[in-house]
Amino acid sequence: MAENDELNIFTDDLLNQLHDKAKNKVDYWDIRAGVSNGNTIEFSDEKSKEITSYLLTGCSIRTFIDGGWGFNVLKKLSKKHLLDEFVKTIKMAKFSSSLCKFKYPIKERNALTQNFKVNSKRNLEDVDLSEKIEMVKEHESIASNYSKLIKNTRTIYLDSQVDLLFLDTFGSKVKQELEILRLFSSVYAQNKGIIQNGTNSVGGVGGFEVMNTEKALSLSKKSSEQAINLLNAKSPIGGSFSVILDSKLTGVFIHEALGHACEADLVLNKESILTEKIGEKIAIEDVSVVDDPRFGQGEKFNLPYELFGSYFIDEEGTPAQKTIIIKNGILQSFIHSLETASRMNVAPNGHGRANSNSSKPQVRMGFTYLEPKDWDLEEMIADTKNGILCEDFQYGYTDPTTGNFQFKCRISTNIENGEKKENLRDVSFGGMTLDVLNKISAIGNENTFNYSDGICGKGGQGIRVCDGGPYIRIDNLTVGGLN
Repeated sequence: MAENDELNIFTDDLLNQLHDKAKNKVDYWDIRAGVSNGNTIEFSDEKSKEITSYLLTGCSIRTFIDGGWGFNVLKKLSKKHLLDEFVKTIKMAKFSSSLCKFKYPIKERNALTQNFKVNSKRNLEDVDLSEKIEMVKEHESIASNYSKLIKNTRTIYLDSQVDLLFLDTFGSKVKQELEILRLFSSVYAQNKGIIQNGTNSVGGVGGFEVMNTEKALSLSKKSSEQAINLLNAKSPIGGSFSVILDSKLTGVFIHEALGHACEADLVLNKESILTEKIGEKIAIEDVSVVDDPRFGQGEKFNLPYELFGSYFIDEEGTPAQKTIIIKNGILQSFIHSLETASRMNVAPNGHGRANSNSSKPQVRMGFTYLEPKDWDLEEMIADTKNGILCEDFQYGYTDPTTGNFQFKCRISTNIENGEKKENLRDVSFGGMTLDVLNKISAIGNENTFNYSDGICGKGGQGIRVCDGGPYIRIDNLTVGGLN
């Protein structure tokens, strides 16, 4: 993506003026400016629903004075307008500070001056819109023609090219060039009054090569297979079972049930079960959990692009880094924004994220996962007398304040005396997060480790994330079904 003229207003002279206007008036300030262009293509039942292209320019200013924030969003960029609005944002912070009961300073950090650019193999600007549309149509055709029992198909493709600039009070100046893609497939099948769904997605940070991987090319077929196979599955009888979760469900549990409770803003608001538990044992000794959104991890999964939840820096200029949340069952740290780290007097760890330059950063995860141990999946199944193998996530509910969670998986398999039996559908399971972390009886090895990508919602914002882990077994887990 060529350098945008809109961002060229941020000259050294303008930066000096910003520093002069902030001197002795604010404790901290930062500016995020960016230009993005992209496409959305949606088809349903092989018919076009939406084909949209966009070009957006945006800028936000944040100022901080003794516990109070000012936040201002600009839709046009000029030096005079930026300077005028910068002064207004300082006044916002001053007024906000006058209303704050809790005062705290922002932790200082070293200035970061760097240029980041994603190494795309095939740049998005080199791919014509017609080729993207044909790809979506092909996925629709594969799904629609998979079986006469397929009743509805939906395919959505999204991409964006983004030029970003970050500046702050410490002298940071960070430029980023990113390309982000995602493909979503949903298929419904119906037979004898039974309706079942298969849904899959693939996303990444990189060029159009994301769409040419085996996972992307087989996406609509996989969704169709899931929907058809579920038509013949049985509903389970509820009860207490040893439940084996696949890597996708392990990731969902770690992200939803545990990860949100580790977000420091919820901890500070006393909306987390982990409040005041740093240094305490909250899981079995084999459990270690990290959040690591750094670039370079796509190679672990033999991918030619970066993971969907990865980033160079967060939206507050803190470099992405590996954060150890749980080590050998002991809670080590929370995930932090600049504000929560300052309030808790710890170093920020790169989790102040926002979905656009028009949104305020919040504490958010990146790539959260459970580290593998040494069980083979076959060994885990053979060691299970009365259990259920649960695979793929449909939807769920979590409450980080109480630890209560409930998830519904897509397809399951009954296990009797170490052998897989009939397929099951509509299986749900739930419990209390801290209780379940101590009922894990087996953790899979690296061969069972995988990840999934998605969009996580919080505070009105959707953020790209990844989560994952190995297969795990949880004893005495409450399972429910339609019967």
